[in-house]
Amino acid sequence: MKTRKLFTISILVLAVLIILGSNAATKRALSDEIFPISDEDFFDVFCVTWINTDYGGGNTGQKIIIRPDGTREIFGMTTSTIIGRKEKFTLLDKWSDAKGTIWYRGYWECLTPNRSKGYEMGKISDSGNTWEVLFASEDFPIEEWEPKRFAYNYRVYYRQ
Repeated sequence: MKTRKLFTISILVLAVLIILGSNAATKRALSDEIFPISDEDFFDVFCVTWINTDYGGGNTGQKIIIRPDGTREIFGMTTSTIIGRKEKFTLLDKWSDAKGTIWYRGYWECLTPNRSKGYEMGKISDSGNTWEVLFASEDFPIEEWEPKRFAYNYRVYYRQ
């Protein structure tokens, strides 16, 4: 009876070690495909005018101008000259993957009118022409790319 119990426990411990080892190997393989990117290279790609006319305007702006000082001006319509919302963006982390996609995490704070704040995670295509972003008015950073997660807002914009 003791031998059978010892054998069962040994199998269970072995299974746990195999599972943990395979997860570590997966994490190591993913981290091998992350490449550093300089602040200058990131902001050269990020600080442009982004548009998406599929959005209806209002709080979901059709046009976003991102400036090197970290401010973002959001316009309801692409033709509008009146800023609907202004934000201050702070870069928290940035990297590139093996495909050339630039990833980042950041914090934003609305300067007008409602003073909301939150976190975002975004990616810019290897061509630099498509910006996808998740954002949430939450007190915790976005750690995983989960566009379908209920708590996150997902937007896509294109370089003008």
